[in-house]
Amino acid sequence: MADDRFSVRIHVSAIDHATVMQEALQAWVGEVDVERSTFASHAGPTMLTLSVNLHRKADLRTAWSGLSAAALSSLLEDLAGRLDEEGAMHFRVGLDDLVAGRVELAPPGAPRSAKVRCKVAVYPGQTAEDRLREMIEAALV
Repeated sequence: MADDRFSVRIHVSAIDHATVMQEALQAWVGEVDVERSTFASHAGPTMLTLSVNLHRKADLRTAWSGLSAAALSSLLEDLAGRLDEEGAMHFRVGLDDLVAGRVELAPPGAPRSAKVRCKVAVYPGQTAEDRLREMIEAALV
């Protein structure tokens, strides 16, 4: 559906290799456009943010199916707890795992993680939780 969104944002520090991070991100979500934006951090060095915003159904399926089975199962178990008041689901993916080719959930408080937000369109008779559950379960098959 055109109103579904899957967004990933990675803050790349001055000691990270931005190209490696971008390639790892694209290995997960596919060959999509990655937006690069720079800003001055409060500590001094310039920071880079890599972000992707997926809207197409095929891109959404690629992103969901790229998550490990353990990550998908964990998201299913805690789906209600990860929803915000707008019905969007939030989670983090570990950057070290991502660079190593694994897409695993980051532990709470992990300093190096990619932020993920998934918002789905909801029509009468549907809930965001049900729609997200369907997407995750389809990726587990």
